[in-house]
Amino acid sequence: MLRLRRLLDQLALLQHDVSYAFDDRDYPDTPRKDYQILRELVSSRFADLGHYNVPALVTQHVAEAEMHVGDAIDDITDIALDLYDVQWRWKNTREDDALWYFTNSYFTHWEEHARDLQLCLQRLAAGHEEIDAF
Repeated sequence: MLRLRRLLDQLALLQHDVSYAFDDRDYPDTPRKDYQILRELVSSRFADLGHYNVPALVTQHVAEAEMHVGDAIDDITDIALDLYDVQWRWKNTREDDALWYFTNSYFTHWEEHARDLQLCLQRLAAGHEEIDAF
């Protein structure tokens, strides 16, 4: 888990240093990866992870916010799928397109996955909590 925590930290930090020249060319779509197959792989590699609590609101209705359920396996799978898209773009379009996609997908999709997962992993690493069966 330590390696996963470190990689999530590095990815989050990396997005701060990405720069690219945006262009409006119409690039081909990334070939789709099968979510379920990747999820099964992630699940086998991170068998100790599962569901966790995520507050619906963080800065409003303090101590009264509804709780949602996060899924560590889904978080990792979604991040991996977005990074696959970055890698494919790096090899098949332009570096600037890949870097744009990395930054855009971070802010519009996987930042929340990463941040929620980081908190879950921190709590587990500190020994404060365990994963309950859902």
